[in-house]
Amino acid sequence: MILAMVTWGLSWTNAKILGSYGDAPLIMFWRFFIATISFAPIVWWKGHSFKINRESFYYIILNTFFLTLYNYFYFKGTQVGLAGAGGVLVTTLNPIMTSLISGLFLGGILYRNDLVGLALGFVGGALIIRLWEMDMTLLFQTGNFYFIMASFSWVSVTLITSKSKKVISFIPYSFWSFAFSILLSFALAINEPILDVFQFDFIFWLNLILLATGAMAFGTSVYFLASVELGPKKASAYIFTVPLTAMGFAMYYLDEPLIMTTLLGGILAIIAVYLINK
Repeated sequence: MILAMVTWGLSWTNAKILGSYGDAPLIMFWRFFIATISFAPIVWWKGHSFKINRESFYYIILNTFFLTLYNYFYFKGTQVGLAGAGGVLVTTLNPIMTSLISGLFLGGILYRNDLVGLALGFVGGALIIRLWEMDMTLLFQTGNFYFIMASFSWVSVTLITSKSKKVISFIPYSFWSFAFSILLSFALAINEPILDVFQFDFIFWLNLILLATGAMAFGTSVYFLASVELGPKKASAYIFTVPLTAMGFAMYYLDEPLIMTTLLGGILAIIAVYLINK
């Protein structure tokens, strides 16, 4: 899980670099395409069938929708905003929002630690997006709107995946979620120059392959496994390792500045995740 989370931390820098080559739907399509191709042998190697029943299909379609939605907001956010700040904001909001929604709407229990953690988490989030100077124009210009929507989308992915264990193994579940996401992202990219990617340079392909095979085929599938084996709350706790690596990679490769409000907000959010899962 920790290795998977490192690939997620790097993915924010990958996405920022790829955003200079094309718009979100174009990059999404190729990310899902390569991830599906690279994951197919794993389904065969582990002895799983590619067949799915009707109940599994419903879970996969739901997950596909929110997984595609997440990727759209993720790429749009990194195109206009800071990759490091996005990596901190999204990956700390995810477990906090998962715990809140699980506790309020899905029969979970919110203990005192949870409530303190949620309060700290929202204060940390407010610091990261600099809430006191926000207006709607700035919310879009900084990418923070897209990052917040990405977080809500990923909470849905986590909760749906944790419920899917009753009807399907995580390996074919991951494969079909990626495969159906190709179709959905292709519908969004219908007016994009899909084949122009073959004219792009080595830097594009290196980052795309890292993003598709590392962060998605490996990282996301391991996260799906953890959601099934550990439950959504504990699985999302591992995400607290991502903000540090996301900020570090962005500073090293993209020369992004270390903003003190982002650092302080990230620390508070990490403490929040620890309290929620203590």
